[in-house]
Amino acid sequence: MPGLHVYVHVPFCRYRCPYCAFYNVRPTEDRESAFLDGAAREIEAWRARGAFDAAQLETLYWGGGTPSRLSPSGTRRLVELSLGVAPAADDLEWTVEVNPADVDGDRYTAYRGLGVTRLSVGVQSFDAGRLRFLGRDHGGERAREAVLGAAAAGFPEISLDLIFNLAVEGSEAAWREDLEAALDLPITHLSLYGLTIEPGTPFRRRTDAGERLTQADDGYGVEYLRACRAARRRGFEHYEVSSFARPGHRSRHNQSYWTGEPYLGLGPAAHSFDGRRRWANVASLEGWSRTLAEGGDPREFVEALAPAERELEALYLGLRTARGVEADHPLLMRPEARQVVEGLVRRGRLRLEGGRVRCTERGFLVLDAILASLSGR
Repeated sequence: MPGLHVYVHVPFCRYRCPYCAFYNVRPTEDRESAFLDGAAREIEAWRARGAFDAAQLETLYWGGGTPSRLSPSGTRRLVELSLGVAPAADDLEWTVEVNPADVDGDRYTAYRGLGVTRLSVGVQSFDAGRLRFLGRDHGGERAREAVLGAAAAGFPEISLDLIFNLAVEGSEAAWREDLEAALDLPITHLSLYGLTIEPGTPFRRRTDAGERLTQADDGYGVEYLRACRAARRRGFEHYEVSSFARPGHRSRHNQSYWTGEPYLGLGPAAHSFDGRRRWANVASLEGWSRTLAEGGDPREFVEALAPAERELEALYLGLRTARGVEADHPLLMRPEARQVVEGLVRRGRLRLEGGRVRCTERGFLVLDAILASLSGR
């Protein structure tokens, strides 16, 4: 049976972090009901098209937003809907994103009882100053308690998120302490995100007014490479540009994105890919749910990828991972591309091993520039 990877966008947050550009709204009883009814209709619409025929649910990911903001009854209904998409594989990987301020032992016990296998804990930092800067609603100790509580509840996979590249006083020491605090905890996976200033966010308005919120000069690279070294010393594999895992604990769901496997996104603003086309739902809970209730198509756009675009995307996604791409990838066979590869190998940005081209950690820092050079764009 072909594998199916499903992402459910739960669009609820108690408040919006100033750096976040993901679609979310404050949860209310009516909004939760609209979301769950919409999810039921969206799943049924795909089922009516035969989209899940002979499919097996391999990975399920609840993201957002903050899935842990769902009520207990809402959580139970979303479980029924999600697991009703297709028969689950025996080794289903089921991930739920949680905010440290929202979870406790009872919620963890409930998640484990439902069958959740992986928690992704949005810690972002343990440092009080950095947490204030990021507008987070938890402290460092609460973040530690959230991870330790997940371990005590028996989750076999625990992922932790950290954000770097912050223009905060004492940033170098605080980032070093964040890394040590994270790696001292019983986690199996670490995701690192360099702060970027996204359109439409409070941080963008502040930078437009002249304020610097990210590191100057080479600060981004210094902090990124420090994290790579720290994770490697603790036995983590650097298997994707921003992802580190203990051996045998990589995120299978995330890997489906990087290897170009089809995935289905459910919920407002969710993205999907079927191997040839990508599309996204409208980024509005009201618009998405109303369209589905009226029997319409909630997608905001559908984009068909030409063969050349699929080749370019495969190159980009492959170079994001430690596996890299085959040295005879069509875009690398052009004489000018081979010259670029040779030059980047000499400069320590790429390496050639076992018939594959891979980025070094310094190469990951300039991945967009590498892709532009290799594609001739």
